[in-house]
Amino acid sequence: MIEFGKMLRAKRKSAGYSQEDFATLAGIERGNYGKMERGLVNVRLETLYKIAIAFDCELEEIMPNRQTIRLRSSDFKLIVTV
Repeated sequence: MIEFGKMLRAKRKSAGYSQEDFATLAGIERGNYGKMERGLVNVRLETLYKIAIAFDCELEEIMPNRQTIRLRSSDFKLIVTV
């Protein structure tokens, strides 16, 4: 998540946006966007699409590379509803 957040921050800054301005453009609450950049929250697919649209890029351009993702079993939760 942290690598993804670093990429978001770099892309936002290179586009010349503040966090607040970019969050507004993307239709995301600024506080949550800041947490995304710091790698503190999981990002929903819907939000990824909003970010891609705001950056005017393809979703693949903002997705982390599979080789940079390190998953641990503690990263997953199993939710069972009956």
